[in-house]
Amino acid sequence: MLEIKDNSIEIEKDDGSKELWKILFYYDNPERKKTYYLIYKEEDPDSLLVLGTEDGKSLSPVSEEEIDEAEETLRAYEEDPKMGELD
Repeated sequence: MLEIKDNSIEIEKDDGSKELWKILFYYDNPERKKTYYLIYKEEDPDSLLVLGTEDGKSLSPVSEEEIDEAEETLRAYEEDPKMGELD
């Protein structure tokens, strides 16, 4: 199971080491039956990654099409005037 604490997620690398990433945004795509996470390293906000999960247990890389969709979803979210009301 993915463990999310304080809006952060721990990613295990191929070599077994672990890195802590902050969650910028996540959303579900019911057509693909996947949840997508846009994550970044707190010390490097430009390190944005998009990863997906189908089982809620592990994250996996996504296709270019899925990355484009995630960017479009994030842009729509950021441009939503209702989001300004939450600040």
